[in-house]
Amino acid sequence: MNPFDKTTLCSYITELKPKWRRFMKKLMPFWGMLILFVSGCVSFQDRDFYADRNNWVIRDERKTGTDYDVFYIYSTLAGKAKTSEMEWKNDPKLQQKITGFANAQTYGIFGKKVRVFSPYLHQLTYASVMKIMKKRPLPKAEWKHFERGMKETAAAFRYYLRHYNKGRPYILLGHSQGAMDLYYLMENCPEIKKENGFVAAYLVGLPHAETERIRRDFGRRVTMAQNADDLGVVAVWNTQNAQANADFMAGKGCYCINPLNWRTDAVPAGRNQHILAYFYDYRTGKTMEKSKMFGARVDPARGVLIVDLPSDSVWDAKGFMGKGIFHMNDIWFFAGNLRANAEHRVRLWKKEYKK
Repeated sequence: MNPFDKTTLCSYITELKPKWRRFMKKLMPFWGMLILFVSGCVSFQDRDFYADRNNWVIRDERKTGTDYDVFYIYSTLAGKAKTSEMEWKNDPKLQQKITGFANAQTYGIFGKKVRVFSPYLHQLTYASVMKIMKKRPLPKAEWKHFERGMKETAAAFRYYLRHYNKGRPYILLGHSQGAMDLYYLMENCPEIKKENGFVAAYLVGLPHAETERIRRDFGRRVTMAQNADDLGVVAVWNTQNAQANADFMAGKGCYCINPLNWRTDAVPAGRNQHILAYFYDYRTGKTMEKSKMFGARVDPARGVLIVDLPSDSVWDAKGFMGKGIFHMNDIWFFAGNLRANAEHRVRLWKKEYKK
């Protein structure tokens, strides 16, 4: 008998003696929770896989004197490969590239007062992703192609919770495919809630983040950020200019928040509200900072974040996604505002939950 099959379970109960039937029926309400637990984070991956430090890009379990944790998932960092996935294990160059990006988008943005946990994953290559993304808007059914990296994300996070979190506040950060991995994690791991340390998830560049789908997938446990102060929330933005084709990454009915003023309506934020952009060149390892670079506003009708930058500039991804689409810079553009908001929300979390 499969103990997690409800039909089999019910027929099995009818065969028991009356006394035990009554006892087993009393347990029926708890079987659903058990099924959820067994089919959730725990079963995604061999739990010993992430016991090996070599399967982590960064694992700061021994670091002291920090304020909060950042669980970070990198984005698509391989163009073409012999397989559809980024096979990092036997590719030192890819490992070096991933490590550079992970360090830049964690320590480079949030500073040294954080602990970072970032696992290696078998994500899809850029060529594979773009082939799938031709279906717009991207149906949820197409997420099956990303399943291996998503399940590894859940396994690594579960390992982090079990061994390293110890009640500390944490944020989730991912961009593009990394944001999709974290969305899957949040949907399938009910232990992610503010009472357990979850402060916010910055799922930057998440494609087609429909408001109704987020509500349906997360329910009341995780809500969409509406301002700079709410906790246990998800924040999403896809960056373009006014002339760009919006439907590549977003569209009507998609959720978007402005990281300059943390509003979801069309009220614009001026250039003076832009704290800092932080850029990283993986070829040279050099970084660059720019402050008060642009203003921004949400276009609620298109579900995107509009920034005051021209097309055909050095910042857009016209060769990859089209003119005026700044997908490659979704995180880099807002590094200073992202850090300030994460620190602010962590302070609020500690005030409310750390006793």
